[in-house]
This record gives sequence, C-alpha cells and structure tokens, in this order.
Amino acid sequence: MCILGLFPTPYQIMNATNLLKKSPTKGGIYHSVKSQMPSVYWEYGGGKMIIMEERVIEPGLLRVFRYYCGFAVLYFFGNFLYAYLTTKILSSSTSLLYLIDFFIFLALLGYLMWEWLEKKIKAFFLPIAILIAALAPIYTSVVVWPLPSQNPLTDIVIRSWMLFPIVIVPIVLVAWQYSLKVTLILVVLTAFYDLPFILIGVGKINLEAIPFLGVPILRSVALGIVGTVVSMLIKTQRTQRERLMEANIMLSQHTQALEQLAVSHERNRLARELHDTLAHTLSSQILTLEALKLSINPDDRELNDSLDEMVINTRKGLEDTRRALKDLRAEQLEDLGLASALKSLLADAASRTNCAAICTISENLPLLTPKVEQCMYRIAQEAVENIIRHANATTIELKLIHQRKHIILEITDNGLGFQKDSVDSQGRLGIKGMQERSVDAGGEFIINTEINKGTQIRVEFEV
Repeated sequence: MCILGLFPTPYQIMNATNLLKKSPTKGGIYHSVKSQMPSVYWEYGGGKMIIMEERVIEPGLLRVFRYYCGFAVLYFFGNFLYAYLTTKILSSSTSLLYLIDFFIFLALLGYLMWEWLEKKIKAFFLPIAILIAALAPIYTSVVVWPLPSQNPLTDIVIRSWMLFPIVIVPIVLVAWQYSLKVTLILVVLTAFYDLPFILIGVGKINLEAIPFLGVPILRSVALGIVGTVVSMLIKTQRTQRERLMEANIMLSQHTQALEQLAVSHERNRLARELHDTLAHTLSSQILTLEALKLSINPDDRELNDSLDEMVINTRKGLEDTRRALKDLRAEQLEDLGLASALKSLLADAASRTNCAAICTISENLPLLTPKVEQCMYRIAQEAVENIIRHANATTIELKLIHQRKHIILEITDNGLGFQKDSVDSQGRLGIKGMQERSVDAGGEFIINTEINKGTQIRVEFEV
C-alpha cells in the first residue's frame, strides 16, 4: 500500500497521471488511473491506493465557507435585533437590509450543507455559492441602502468600504480553489457590478466626482492583492505536495524493485534446495529400483511389473519436480514478458500431449503491474497443467485479450469437465489457489464447466 499524500487535489491527479505515463519501465511504476470524479483509483508497483469520494473542491474549503456563512448569519441577525431595539421600527431600511442579508446567508448555509445537491450539480456547486456570497451583499446594499445622505459621494465611500469585509472572504475562497486568473475575474466583476449603481446615484460625472468613483476600483485593487497573495501561497503548497507525491512514487518504485528482488532470490533458494533434496532423492530412488530389478527373479512377472510401474511413476515424479523447479524460478515471465511466456507455456503443453493448442493474444497490450502479470501467468500455468493431467482434452485454447478497460485471460478445453459444486466439496486446491491469486491481485475469477463439455477459466483485470 502506498499513499500519495493525505489530500491529493485535482491538480495532483493530473500530474500523477502524467508522471505515471512517463514511467512505463519494467520493474518500475505501472498505473491504472480512473480520474473521473467522484472516485480516484491508482494501482502501481503491485500496490494500490484508493481514494474514495475524492471531491473536486479543495479539502477544508467547504468547512471554512460554512463557518463564514454561519458567522454572517449571526452577525446580520444580531445587527437586525440591535437596529430594531434601538429604532423600534421593524421595517426601517437598516433593519430590512440586515434581515435580507440574514436570510441570504442562512439560505447559503443550508445550500452548502446539502450534500445531495453537491453531488448532483458537481462542478457548479461551489461557483454558485461564491457568486451569491460575493454579489448578493452588493446588490442588497444598493437596493436597500440604510444611510441616506445629502452628499451621494459620501455614500459611495461608505458603501464601498463597508462591503470590503464581506467580499474579501469569497475572494480568498476563489483564490484557494481556482487559479489567479479566475480570482482576478471575480475581483473585476465585483467592481463593475457596483459601478453602474454608483453612477445612477451620482447622476452626472464631473471632475469633483471622479476621485470618488475610483473608490470601488481601489477596493477591487485591495481585493486583487489579497487574492494574488493567497493564490501564490496555494500554488506553492500545491507544488510542494506534487513534489512529495513524486517522491512517494519514486519510493514506491524502489520498494517494488526490492520486493521483486527478494521474491526472486527466495524462489531461487527454494528451487536450489528442492533440487538438492527432492530431485536427488527421486533420482537415487530410480537407481535403487533399477538395481532391485536386476537382483530379483526375471520369471516373477508380477513383481517385475510392479517395479516397472514404480520406476515409471518415480520418473514422472522427477520430471514434474524438475518442471516445477523451472517454473519456480519464473525465468520465462521475467525474460520474455507475459505474452511470450504464455505462448511458450502453451507450446510446451502441446509438445507433452496430443492436444491441439490455439493461442490468441491481442496486440498492443496495456502495461500491467508485475503482480498482475505474475498472477495471470501462474493461473494459466495451473490451468494448463490441470487440463493435461485430468481433462483428457484434445484441444487447449488460450486467449489474452484487451477489451476497452479490461484485460482478460481465458483458458478453454474440450475435456471431461466437472461439477462446479465439487470445487468446495472435493477440495480442488488448484482451482482454489487460482481464485485466491486473482482476488489478491485485484482481479475477477470465473470458471464455467460442464461434465463432458469442457471447462473455461476466465480471469479479468481492470486497467
């Protein structure tokens, strides 16, 4: 299991995909990426990383947004109560403005808490909330302005800077989630959204009014600076997380290489020990039986036949042992690759029996993890060996095909077949071993068989 950071963002997903595609070397990092939301899945180096319910929205952003809306609800409701208690007028412009903003942010808080709606509208969920939080207060301040003044220019200054604390939070959230370009677009939008109403309030533009009309623009410049700083900090954080992810991937590659090396050494050690013990024991047993044949009465046919059968069985056991030792080293898979190793496996099976062997392998197979390749080869090896020993088949067909996002291995024979219910009851360890291998490697194992109609073994992996 390898973890690429606790909170990978959409930018990390994109960069991880590009990085993994650039690293298709044998024994290195192989990948299968499903980057469609809401789920993201990586598989590489025989390990897996699964991020369930990975959302496009940056981690923690929605929580902060909800806190802000909750604070705004309390703030506006408190101001509404204060205005009502001091003026004793429920429908005053001040009370009405605070009451409208209270209901806007209360509705916005409910909107942000609605997870079902978030999953339904997906990418539009956050932009809608930000636009409401940024533009609604400006609109309500224009429609219901609580501080009428004889000088409209004074209203411009008060209105513009009164909105600054309210608008700055959506700007920070946009800089947190999106690029600097999007942040600056929203800043400009808030400025030009405000200006038309100010122009209407001024009535006419003269030299005295021009400096005051620059107040919303100055506010937007201040918001733009805040947005730029936040955007730069977030960009730096993303870069650091991407570098950490790359380092984790390289560490995974190194770990996988060490694991493969250790497994290979252990297999070779076992192969040497079995060769020096079991194989030598069977060879000496054959020599002992041959010597025993020379020391008995040639006319005792029953005893001679028994010895001949014992010699044949021992020789067969020795051949099987040597074949198993050869397979234990897995040199074919490592040296030839999966496709060539399967072809060699089927050719060897055909040479040992009278079966007709048919091999179909798709061109341009996708890159697979060493674990998946090893699983497919071992399952094919076990299936072919079962066919030779038990199926009494005349045809063996092996297919390795790539269909859309799946790689499928099929081994079919026209032999005796068996009852599927007997897999558990009779303890067929070979089939159980194949099932366990496929599940361990993340695949799906399917067996179809019927008495006297052959058997089909199918292993399917998602790539």
